[in-house]
Order: sequence, then C-alpha cells, then structure tokens
Amino acid sequence: MRKLLATLFLIPIIVSPQSTSFDFRSPQNIKLFADNLFCEGDYLRAVEEYQSIQNILRNDTINFKIMFSYSNLGLYQISNNSLQSIPGTSKFKCSADYLYLVNKFREDPKGLRVFHDMPLPPEIVERRQKLINISYFYDAEFNFDKNYILSPFNDEIDRQTVSLLYDLKTDPPYKSPALAGILSTVIPGSGKMYVGEWGDGITSLLLTGLFAFLAYDNFKADHSTRAWIFTGIGAFFYAGNIYGSVAAAQIFNARVDFEFSNGLKLFLDQENYFLPDYDFCN
Repeated sequence: MRKLLATLFLIPIIVSPQSTSFDFRSPQNIKLFADNLFCEGDYLRAVEEYQSIQNILRNDTINFKIMFSYSNLGLYQISNNSLQSIPGTSKFKCSADYLYLVNKFREDPKGLRVFHDMPLPPEIVERRQKLINISYFYDAEFNFDKNYILSPFNDEIDRQTVSLLYDLKTDPPYKSPALAGILSTVIPGSGKMYVGEWGDGITSLLLTGLFAFLAYDNFKADHSTRAWIFTGIGAFFYAGNIYGSVAAAQIFNARVDFEFSNGLKLFLDQENYFLPDYDFCN
C-alpha cells in the first residue's frame, strides 16, 4: 500500500510541464553527454554522440576529440582520416598533425620515418624526433650511436630509461644454449645454474649423481638387474638435464626479448607517445 501511494505521489512530478521541458536530445545536452563519455574514456559512445550533432554543433574541438577517440580505440586509419576536418587555422592543427604521426607510429614504427621532413612547429618537431629515435629500437639491425639516440631527450628520467633500453638492445644479457648444454654434459645441472636456475640445477646434479651411485653400487654388488634399472633411470635424468639446460637458455633469451619489448611499450605508454596534455576534462 505504501509503494502504491508513493507511485501516485510521483506521477504528477513525472508528467508536470516543468519536468518535461528538459530536452535530453537537444544538441547542447548531447554534447554535454558526449563530453562526459569522453572524459570517462568511453570513446566509442562519445564518438557516436558527437557525430549525431556534427551538422549542428560540430567545431574544431569536437573534431579533434573524434580524432583522438578513434586513436585511443586503435582505429588509427580512421583517426587519421579525421585530420581532414581540422582546418589549418584551427588551434588544434599542430596537435592533430602530431597525433597523425603517432597513429602512423602505432601502425608501423618504421613507417613514421618517411615523415621525417614534414614541416611542423619546433615543439612538434622535437616530439617527432623522439618517436623516430624510439622507432629504431624496433629494427633487427641496430647500429646507432647512443648519444644520437639520446639527443632529443632532455628530461633526465627519460634519458636514463632510453639509455637502459639502448644497453639492452645493443648488449642483451643472452645465455648461450650450446654452452648450457656443454656445461650440463660435463657436470649435470651446471647448465641450469649458468642460466640462473640454481634450484633445478642442484636437483639435477643430486638426482643424476644419486642414480649413478646406485647403479655403480649395484654393479659392484653383482645385482645386475637393479644396476641396469638404475643405469637407465640415471641416463634418462642425465639426458633430460642436458636437454633442459639448452631449453632453459632459450627460454631465458626469450624472456630477455620479452622484457625489452614490454619495457619499450611501457615507456611509450607512460609518456603517452609524447603527446601534449589536453585539458578537456577540467
């Protein structure tokens, strides 16, 4: 009964002229809604709302937000197509030009270099050079001077990070699979110790040594059946320790490559690809 009375009380409010005078679908309110979606990172829905008012309230700010949203959605080509809607007189022209380059970098880091001579304002040229120098880290053949790679980076933390990436690229701490196999052939488990897997290495050494001793002891005691069983088990562990050491070195090297790639991506994400800070949501 109480719910029914509450419903009857709300009906006049819902249908009152004052409550229906607010037009949720007016262009101004759609823009406010789209701005809120944009600031929350809901770029797909923000673009849909912005495009619904493109013939009424569309301006350079909205055009750039659409370009920026498509870029964050990973739709780089569509984002770059939006550049045409931003005229050369717009205050967002420089930002849009640089975002165009960032999109090209995200599609193919090496492909950015063809825009090396693209005329841009000095502050954008510096950002572009940072991206170009970072793009060299994606090359299989890397023979650039460290000072050249670091030259566009003035911030000390950035220089330290790029310097570390350079060192990892030019002198990665790889382990030799062949050496790991040879070491474990001579001393079981030493190959795994070589790649830093001390626990597995010591275990391999102890197990192989244990079965070798049991085989020897049983041969000495003329228990040939048990001796051959222990010999077979020992040989299995011995061969497995050699194969495991080679595999461990290969896995170690793959981990080094992954950590380099992941560190490079993390650096770019933290720097937001050197994009300027846009004050759209304050």
